[in-house]
Amino acid sequence: LRSGYHQIRVAKKDIHKTAFRTTDGHYEFLVMPFGLTNAPSTFQSAMNDLFRSVLRKFVLVFFDDILIYSASKEDHYAHLQFVFQTLKDHQFHAKASKCVFAVTDISFLGHRISGIGVSPEPEKIISIQQWPKPNSFTTLRAFLGITGYYRRFVPQYAHIATPLTDLLKAKEFIWNDKAENAFTTLKTHMQNLITLALPDFSKPFDVTTDASGYAIGAVLSQNNRPIAFFSKKLCPTMQAQSIYTKELYAITESVRKWRQYLLGSHFRIYTDHHSLKHMLTQTIHTPEQQKWITKLLGYDFEIHFKPGKENTVADAL
Repeated sequence: LRSGYHQIRVAKKDIHKTAFRTTDGHYEFLVMPFGLTNAPSTFQSAMNDLFRSVLRKFVLVFFDDILIYSASKEDHYAHLQFVFQTLKDHQFHAKASKCVFAVTDISFLGHRISGIGVSPEPEKIISIQQWPKPNSFTTLRAFLGITGYYRRFVPQYAHIATPLTDLLKAKEFIWNDKAENAFTTLKTHMQNLITLALPDFSKPFDVTTDASGYAIGAVLSQNNRPIAFFSKKLCPTMQAQSIYTKELYAITESVRKWRQYLLGSHFRIYTDHHSLKHMLTQTIHTPEQQKWITKLLGYDFEIHFKPGKENTVADAL
Protein backbone atom coordinates (compact mmCIF):
# COMPACT_ATOMS: atom_id res chain seq x y z
CA LEU A 1 0.00 0.00 0.00
CA ARG A 2 1.00 3.63 -0.45
CA SER A 3 1.71 5.26 2.93
CA GLY A 4 -0.41 2.66 4.72
CA TYR A 5 -0.35 4.23 8.18
CA HIS A 6 -1.28 7.63 6.79
CA GLN A 7 -4.48 6.23 5.29
CA ILE A 8 -5.96 5.80 8.77
CA ARG A 9 -7.42 8.91 10.44
CA VAL A 10 -6.70 9.72 14.06
CA ALA A 11 -9.83 10.08 16.21
CA LYS A 12 -10.63 13.76 16.75
CA LYS A 13 -10.49 13.44 20.53
CA ASP A 14 -6.95 12.02 20.26
CA ILE A 15 -5.42 14.37 17.71
CA HIS A 16 -3.90 16.60 20.40
CA LYS A 17 -1.94 13.61 21.72
CA THR A 18 0.14 13.54 18.53
CA ALA A 19 1.31 17.15 18.86
CA PHE A 20 4.99 17.91 18.26
CA ARG A 21 7.07 21.08 18.17
CA THR A 22 9.37 22.31 15.42
CA THR A 23 11.27 25.52 14.76
CA ASP A 24 8.32 26.59 12.61
CA GLY A 25 5.69 26.01 15.29
CA HIS A 26 3.45 23.31 16.74
CA TYR A 27 1.77 20.65 14.61
CA GLU A 28 -0.62 17.74 15.11
CA PHE A 29 -1.12 14.58 13.08
CA LEU A 30 -4.54 14.14 11.52
CA VAL A 31 -3.57 10.67 10.25
CA MET A 32 -1.85 7.87 12.12
CA PRO A 33 1.93 8.47 12.30
CA PHE A 34 4.73 5.98 12.87
CA GLY A 35 5.96 5.54 16.42
CA LEU A 36 2.67 5.31 18.32
CA THR A 37 2.51 2.33 20.67
CA ASN A 38 -0.68 0.91 19.24
CA ALA A 39 -0.12 1.95 15.61
CA PRO A 40 1.07 -1.48 14.33
CA SER A 41 -1.79 -3.40 15.97
CA THR A 42 -4.32 -0.78 14.84
CA PHE A 43 -3.17 -0.99 11.22
CA GLN A 44 -3.03 -4.82 11.20
CA SER A 45 -6.51 -4.96 12.76
CA ALA A 46 -7.83 -2.58 10.08
CA MET A 47 -6.39 -4.74 7.29
CA ASN A 48 -7.78 -7.92 8.88
CA ASP A 49 -11.24 -6.36 9.12
CA LEU A 50 -10.96 -5.20 5.51
CA PHE A 51 -10.32 -8.70 4.14
CA ARG A 52 -11.81 -10.84 6.90
CA SER A 53 -14.26 -12.62 4.57
CA VAL A 54 -11.44 -13.92 2.34
CA LEU A 55 -8.51 -14.26 4.75
CA ARG A 56 -6.69 -17.58 4.26
CA LYS A 57 -9.06 -18.38 1.38
CA PHE A 58 -7.11 -16.49 -1.27
CA VAL A 59 -5.67 -13.51 0.65
CA LEU A 60 -2.96 -13.16 3.29
CA VAL A 61 -2.18 -9.80 4.86
CA PHE A 62 0.83 -8.70 6.90
CA PHE A 63 0.57 -4.97 7.58
CA ASP A 64 0.69 -3.35 4.13
CA ASP A 65 1.80 -6.51 2.28
CA ILE A 66 -1.15 -8.25 0.59
CA LEU A 67 -0.55 -11.72 -0.87
CA ILE A 68 -3.18 -13.03 -3.30
CA TYR A 69 -2.91 -16.70 -4.30
CA SER A 70 -5.04 -18.61 -6.80
CA ALA A 71 -5.22 -22.02 -8.49
CA SER A 72 -5.67 -20.61 -12.00
CA LYS A 73 -5.32 -17.39 -13.99
CA GLU A 74 -9.07 -16.98 -14.22
CA ASP A 75 -9.44 -17.26 -10.45
CA HIS A 76 -6.50 -14.93 -9.98
CA TYR A 77 -8.06 -12.18 -12.08
CA ALA A 78 -11.31 -12.52 -10.14
CA HIS A 79 -9.44 -12.40 -6.83
CA LEU A 80 -7.47 -9.33 -7.94
CA GLN A 81 -10.68 -7.56 -8.93
CA PHE A 82 -12.19 -8.30 -5.52
CA VAL A 83 -9.12 -6.98 -3.68
CA PHE A 84 -8.89 -3.82 -5.79
CA GLN A 85 -12.58 -3.10 -5.38
CA THR A 86 -12.32 -3.61 -1.62
CA LEU A 87 -9.36 -1.21 -1.40
CA LYS A 88 -11.21 1.34 -3.54
CA ASP A 89 -14.40 1.13 -1.47
CA HIS A 90 -12.42 1.85 1.72
CA GLN A 91 -10.18 4.49 0.14
CA PHE A 92 -6.93 2.58 0.44
CA HIS A 93 -4.38 3.05 -2.34
CA ALA A 94 -1.79 0.60 -3.65
CA LYS A 95 1.59 1.66 -5.03
CA ALA A 96 2.02 0.24 -8.56
CA SER A 97 5.84 0.13 -8.40
CA LYS A 98 5.66 -2.23 -5.41
CA CYS A 99 3.08 -4.59 -6.93
CA VAL A 100 3.69 -7.84 -8.82
CA PHE A 101 0.91 -9.71 -10.61
CA ALA A 102 0.32 -13.19 -12.05
CA VAL A 103 3.66 -14.79 -11.11
CA THR A 104 4.39 -18.40 -10.21
CA ASP A 105 6.85 -17.55 -7.42
CA ILE A 106 7.16 -14.52 -5.19
CA SER A 107 9.06 -13.16 -2.20
CA PHE A 108 7.01 -12.71 0.96
CA LEU A 109 8.29 -11.97 4.47
CA GLY A 110 11.81 -13.18 3.72
CA HIS A 111 10.68 -16.37 1.98
CA ARG A 112 10.42 -17.47 -1.63
CA ILE A 113 7.03 -19.09 -2.27
CA SER A 114 6.26 -21.14 -5.37
CA GLY A 115 4.23 -24.15 -6.47
CA ILE A 116 7.14 -26.37 -5.40
CA GLY A 117 7.18 -25.13 -1.82
CA VAL A 118 8.76 -22.55 0.49
CA SER A 119 12.43 -21.65 0.72
CA PRO A 120 14.41 -18.81 2.32
CA GLU A 121 15.04 -15.73 0.21
CA PRO A 122 18.52 -16.05 -1.37
CA GLU A 123 19.49 -12.49 -0.42
CA LYS A 124 18.91 -13.28 3.26
CA ILE A 125 21.07 -16.40 3.08
CA ILE A 126 23.87 -14.39 1.43
CA SER A 127 23.74 -11.87 4.28
CA ILE A 128 24.05 -14.74 6.78
CA GLN A 129 27.07 -16.13 4.91
CA GLN A 130 28.73 -12.72 5.05
CA TRP A 131 27.95 -12.19 8.74
CA PRO A 132 31.13 -11.27 10.67
CA LYS A 133 32.18 -13.12 13.78
CA PRO A 134 30.16 -11.79 16.77
CA ASN A 135 32.18 -9.69 19.20
CA SER A 136 29.47 -8.90 21.75
CA PHE A 137 26.22 -10.25 23.17
CA THR A 138 24.32 -7.82 20.94
CA THR A 139 25.86 -9.02 17.67
CA LEU A 140 25.49 -12.66 18.75
CA ARG A 141 21.79 -12.16 19.51
CA ALA A 142 21.37 -10.53 16.11
CA PHE A 143 22.99 -13.52 14.38
CA LEU A 144 20.87 -16.02 16.32
CA GLY A 145 17.83 -13.89 15.54
CA ILE A 146 18.20 -14.04 11.77
CA THR A 147 19.22 -17.73 11.71
CA GLY A 148 16.46 -18.58 14.17
CA TYR A 149 13.92 -17.03 11.80
CA TYR A 150 14.83 -19.80 9.33
CA ARG A 151 15.26 -22.59 11.88
CA ARG A 152 12.27 -24.49 10.46
CA PHE A 153 14.51 -25.21 7.43
CA VAL A 154 17.49 -26.42 9.49
CA PRO A 155 17.64 -29.95 10.88
CA GLN A 156 19.55 -30.07 14.20
CA TYR A 157 19.28 -26.30 14.70
CA ALA A 158 18.95 -26.52 18.52
CA HIS A 159 21.91 -28.91 18.75
CA ILE A 160 24.13 -26.83 16.43
CA ALA A 161 23.33 -23.52 18.13
CA THR A 162 23.72 -24.82 21.70
CA PRO A 163 27.27 -23.43 22.25
CA LEU A 164 26.08 -20.03 21.03
CA THR A 165 22.96 -19.95 23.20
CA ASP A 166 25.03 -21.14 26.17
CA LEU A 167 27.37 -18.22 25.57
CA LEU A 168 24.46 -15.81 26.11
CA LYS A 169 24.09 -17.13 29.66
CA ALA A 170 27.64 -16.13 30.61
CA LYS A 171 28.31 -12.92 32.53
CA GLU A 172 31.16 -11.95 30.20
CA PHE A 173 31.39 -12.37 26.43
CA ILE A 174 34.25 -14.78 25.76
CA TRP A 175 34.41 -16.31 22.27
CA ASN A 176 35.72 -19.88 22.44
CA ASP A 177 36.44 -22.79 20.07
CA LYS A 178 33.02 -24.38 20.62
CA ALA A 179 31.29 -21.13 19.74
CA GLU A 180 33.50 -20.72 16.66
CA ASN A 181 32.68 -24.25 15.47
CA ALA A 182 28.97 -23.69 16.06
CA PHE A 183 29.08 -20.34 14.23
CA THR A 184 30.83 -21.90 11.22
CA THR A 185 28.63 -25.02 11.17
CA LEU A 186 25.44 -22.99 11.38
CA LYS A 187 26.51 -20.79 8.47
CA THR A 188 27.34 -23.93 6.46
CA HIS A 189 23.94 -25.46 7.16
CA MET A 190 22.22 -22.20 6.23
CA GLN A 191 23.93 -22.44 2.84
CA ASN A 192 22.30 -25.77 1.97
CA LEU A 193 18.68 -25.35 3.03
CA ILE A 194 16.01 -27.54 1.48
CA THR A 195 12.71 -26.38 -0.01
CA LEU A 196 9.84 -27.23 2.32
CA ALA A 197 6.54 -28.47 0.91
CA LEU A 198 3.37 -26.43 1.25
CA PRO A 199 0.73 -28.02 3.52
CA ASP A 200 -2.32 -29.64 1.95
CA PHE A 201 -5.12 -29.60 4.53
CA SER A 202 -7.12 -32.17 2.57
CA LYS A 203 -4.49 -34.81 3.38
CA PRO A 204 -3.33 -36.15 6.78
CA PHE A 205 -0.18 -34.85 8.42
CA ASP A 206 2.63 -37.00 9.79
CA VAL A 207 4.59 -36.01 12.90
CA THR A 208 7.82 -37.96 13.41
CA THR A 209 9.51 -37.39 16.77
CA ASP A 210 12.61 -38.47 18.66
CA ALA A 211 14.48 -37.54 21.83
CA SER A 212 18.09 -37.77 22.96
CA GLY A 213 19.80 -37.06 26.24
CA TYR A 214 19.95 -33.32 25.63
CA ALA A 215 17.40 -32.39 22.93
CA ILE A 216 14.20 -33.34 21.14
CA GLY A 217 13.46 -33.20 17.42
CA ALA A 218 10.53 -33.62 15.08
CA VAL A 219 9.50 -33.40 11.44
CA LEU A 220 6.09 -32.36 10.12
CA SER A 221 5.50 -33.95 6.72
CA GLN A 222 3.03 -35.10 4.09
CA ASN A 223 3.72 -37.85 1.56
CA ASN A 224 7.29 -38.07 2.90
CA ARG A 225 7.94 -34.41 2.03
CA PRO A 226 8.97 -32.23 5.01
CA ILE A 227 6.85 -29.18 5.76
CA ALA A 228 8.79 -28.02 8.83
CA PHE A 229 11.56 -29.11 11.19
CA PHE A 230 11.52 -28.57 14.94
CA SER A 231 14.21 -29.08 17.56
CA LYS A 232 14.57 -27.92 21.13
CA LYS A 233 17.28 -28.19 23.74
CA LEU A 234 16.18 -29.88 26.97
CA CYS A 235 16.52 -28.05 30.26
CA PRO A 236 18.65 -29.72 33.00
CA THR A 237 15.51 -30.99 34.77
CA MET A 238 14.17 -32.65 31.63
CA GLN A 239 17.59 -34.09 30.77
CA ALA A 240 17.43 -36.06 34.03
CA GLN A 241 14.06 -37.62 33.16
CA SER A 242 13.52 -41.15 31.84
CA ILE A 243 13.61 -41.96 28.12
CA TYR A 244 9.84 -42.56 28.23
CA THR A 245 9.23 -39.05 29.56
CA LYS A 246 11.59 -37.44 27.05
CA GLU A 247 9.94 -39.21 24.13
CA LEU A 248 6.50 -38.24 25.42
CA TYR A 249 7.71 -34.67 25.87
CA ALA A 250 8.92 -34.67 22.26
CA ILE A 251 5.42 -35.65 21.11
CA THR A 252 3.56 -33.07 23.20
CA GLU A 253 5.95 -30.23 22.27
CA SER A 254 5.76 -31.08 18.56
CA VAL A 255 1.95 -31.19 18.62
CA ARG A 256 1.88 -27.87 20.49
CA LYS A 257 4.34 -26.34 18.01
CA TRP A 258 2.24 -27.34 15.00
CA ARG A 259 -1.16 -26.92 16.63
CA GLN A 260 -2.42 -24.73 13.78
CA TYR A 261 -1.82 -27.57 11.32
CA LEU A 262 -3.08 -30.47 13.43
CA LEU A 263 -6.09 -29.26 15.39
CA GLY A 264 -9.35 -30.37 13.82
CA SER A 265 -7.87 -32.99 11.50
CA HIS A 266 -6.65 -36.56 11.83
CA PHE A 267 -2.87 -37.05 11.88
CA ARG A 268 -0.29 -39.74 12.55
CA ILE A 269 2.53 -39.68 15.11
CA TYR A 270 5.63 -41.81 14.57
CA THR A 271 7.98 -42.58 17.47
CA ASP A 272 10.86 -45.02 17.97
CA HIS A 273 9.81 -45.71 21.58
CA HIS A 274 7.74 -48.89 21.39
CA SER A 275 5.80 -48.49 24.65
CA LEU A 276 4.32 -45.16 23.44
CA LYS A 277 2.57 -47.01 20.64
CA HIS A 278 -0.01 -48.21 23.17
CA MET A 279 -0.31 -44.88 24.99
CA LEU A 280 -3.94 -44.35 23.97
CA THR A 281 -5.10 -47.82 25.02
CA GLN A 282 -2.99 -48.59 28.08
CA THR A 283 -4.09 -47.88 31.65
CA ILE A 284 -2.66 -44.67 33.09
CA HIS A 285 -0.72 -45.62 36.22
CA THR A 286 0.99 -42.42 37.32
CA PRO A 287 0.07 -38.73 37.68
CA GLU A 288 3.00 -37.95 35.39
CA GLN A 289 1.48 -39.99 32.56
CA GLN A 290 -1.84 -38.26 33.11
CA LYS A 291 -0.17 -34.85 32.97
CA TRP A 292 1.46 -35.51 29.59
CA ILE A 293 -1.52 -37.25 28.00
CA THR A 294 -3.82 -34.39 29.09
CA LYS A 295 -1.81 -32.11 26.79
CA LEU A 296 -2.98 -34.19 23.82
CA LEU A 297 -6.70 -34.04 24.60
CA GLY A 298 -8.77 -32.57 21.77
CA TYR A 299 -6.52 -33.92 19.01
CA ASP A 300 -7.46 -36.73 16.62
CA PHE A 301 -4.37 -38.87 16.09
CA GLU A 302 -2.93 -42.36 16.02
CA ILE A 303 0.53 -43.45 17.18
CA HIS A 304 2.80 -45.74 15.17
CA PHE A 305 6.09 -47.33 16.14
CA LYS A 306 8.98 -46.54 13.81
CA PRO A 307 12.31 -48.28 14.56
CA GLY A 308 15.28 -46.00 15.17
CA LYS A 309 17.06 -47.15 12.00
CA GLU A 310 14.07 -45.91 9.96
CA ASN A 311 13.59 -42.75 12.04
CA THR A 312 16.74 -41.12 10.68
CA VAL A 313 15.51 -37.56 10.14
CA ALA A 314 13.97 -36.99 13.56
CA ASP A 315 16.88 -38.86 15.15
CA ALA A 316 19.29 -36.42 13.49
CA LEU A 317 17.32 -33.47 14.83
